Formats: sequence, C-alpha cells, structure tokens
Amino acid sequence: MVDRKIRAFLAIVEEGTLTGAAGRIGLAQPSLTKFLQRLEHELGAKLFERRTRGMELTAFGESFLGHARRIEAEYKFALEEITAMRRGGLPVLRIGAGPLYHMLHIPIALQVLVREFPGTRLDVIADINRTVMPMLQRGDVDVVCGEIEPDLDLYGMDRIELLTAEIGIVMRPSHPLARHELSGPGLAGWTWVVFQQDDRALTRLARFMGGDRLGFRVAVSTSSFATGLRMVAGSDYLMVAPAQLQPVIEEAGLIVRVPKEPIWQFKTGVTLRSSSRPIPIIARLIELLRHSTASATVGRNPC
Repeated sequence: MVDRKIRAFLAIVEEGTLTGAAGRIGLAQPSLTKFLQRLEHELGAKLFERRTRGMELTAFGESFLGHARRIEAEYKFALEEITAMRRGGLPVLRIGAGPLYHMLHIPIALQVLVREFPGTRLDVIADINRTVMPMLQRGDVDVVCGEIEPDLDLYGMDRIELLTAEIGIVMRPSHPLARHELSGPGLAGWTWVVFQQDDRALTRLARFMGGDRLGFRVAVSTSSFATGLRMVAGSDYLMVAPAQLQPVIEEAGLIVRVPKEPIWQFKTGVTLRSSSRPIPIIARLIELLRHSTASATVGRNPC
C-alpha cells in the first residue's frame, strides 16, 4: 500500500476538503489530519492553506504534488506487473477507445483475444481522450486507443503511433453540399451534430471555417456515435468524423467527404502504462491493432 501520508495528501487534493478526503480513503478526519501534519513535519513545509471554500495547495504543496502522483503511479505499476506475473495474465483487460478504434479496429482484435485468452474478460469503454486518459492515469483502464497527444504529460506511459487520421464531413447523399466543393466558409451556417461535446473538435472546426465559433450551430451533442449518424441520416445536419470510418458511415447510408484543404489530421494509436506492455494479452492487442490499422484504407473523396 502507498504510504498513508501520501494517500492522505492526494485525497485532500482530489476532494478539496478534509471531510471529503477522509471519506475517500476510509479514515476518521482526526487521523487524516495527523497524517498530513506528519508529512508536513517531514518535509519541513506547509502544504495547504485552509480557505472558506476548502483546502488550497501552497507553493510547496504544488511542488510536492507531482512527486506524490509519481510515487502513487509507480506503486500501481509495480502492483500491476507483479499481479500479472503471479496470475499468469490479467483477469480483466480494460480498454478505453475513441470511435475510430471502438467501431472499426477493436472488434476485430476482440474476436482473436477472446479465443486466445479465454481466462480474461474484456471490457471496452467507448469515449474520447478527455474521459479515458484520466482513467488510464488512475489505473481504471489498462490501454487507451485513440488520439496520441504528445503534449500531454503522462508519467510512466508509452505511446505507440499506429495511424494518422483525417477528419471528414459526414452527410446524407442527398445533402445540398454532397455535390459541391467543400470549403471553410461554405460550411458556415449549417447545423451540426457533435460527438461527446468535444470542445477541441469544435475549436478546430471553427478554425477551418475562419475562426468564428458563432458561425455554426450545434443542434445535438451525443455520447453515442451511432445516434449521431442516425441524426445526420434523417436531416441536413452535418457531423465531423475520421474519414477512416468510411465503412461504418456507409453502412449507415451516409457519405464522408474530405475537403481538399484538410480540416485537421492527428496521430492515433495506443497509450498504455510502461509496466503493462510486456503482459501477453496487451502485447497481442498491440500486434493485432498494428495489423488492422496497417491494412485500413479509405477511399478519399476530396472536394
């Protein structure tokens, strides 16, 4: 178990109050306070200031926070590695995946993994990085398949690039824009369906249109990619999606068009804890995803 003083410190940071932190780690509040006082005594510095709205980190506390999180992470990594070695594998493999992977590549890999690792249950969480990356850092998922974010500080993590994704515009074949050249200004004024209220995607789309977020309206934000496709199929709404999802999009009776001037492109692949990479089922998942993404093709429909 991670040192209780560090657990107490991190719980206070995450909860913002002593009462919440004590409940989080199952301690009485006086015991939590003693652990904090011992830690501050050892470090010779005050880590928190008491405010009316809760506990606020001092400059010393901010400095210590990164170290405390790395200590906690290293313990989790060691525990994961030893547990997998002792059991001969993972009882559960938890995969976080964005739409490009959970709709196209993960199902292919799962069919093989179920057959080759019958003792492991496979859990897939379909969501964007904003949700699944913190889960990876907390140890709530084992692998994230989606956009590679090189600027994101991920201590103890490996990034494996597999595929460059290009964003296209999803619409029904009879949409007024279906036979016209697409441009940023030409997309302004249309109504959009957005997957997961992804603010980064909206900012990138606005930049493509000329930088004005007020130049288009979001009618629907949905956590279901399939629901988004259905909304587009029954209206003149537009939706952005990786062009590599063309097979899925066409199955829904829709088309995806890629403007001559790219809306945006991004690296995708696998992000995982370094300690879990040698685990056989994870190594096999990576191998399967390499094969699947290498053979993926998209009929680029520039306009």
